[in-house]
Amino acid sequence: MQSDQLVGLIIAASSVIGGLAIGAIAIIISVPWSFKEKLAKLEASSKERLALIEKGVDPALLMKPKNPIGNDPLFWGLLCVGLGGGSVLGIFVSDVMGRKPQTYSSGMAVLFTGIALVIYFVYRKRSLDRKAA
Repeated sequence: MQSDQLVGLIIAASSVIGGLAIGAIAIIISVPWSFKEKLAKLEASSKERLALIEKGVDPALLMKPKNPIGNDPLFWGLLCVGLGGGSVLGIFVSDVMGRKPQTYSSGMAVLFTGIALVIYFVYRKRSLDRKAA
């Protein structure tokens, strides 16, 4: 019986060490790679701006800063409202129907999050169309 436990302990330890090694290797490779990619984008942007200046064009007019979706507070607010509201409604529905709350809570959270994101994208599309006009 002792040898079976020892073999199990060795397998478990090697699995943990292997998993940590894979994670460390991924971090060691990805961090310098991302820095190199950011530097390449910065260099390309600088060259592009210099070319525009040489042609006599104001680079501020053509190179407008982009507003990524992840930085919009309305996006995160609607996402959280959809998750929270769906979870609460799912728990309420499961209590009324006498079923497992996990199923309804998860399903309603996903449904309401999707609805909230559709509302956000429709709102964003309309606001961008108004700015363009």
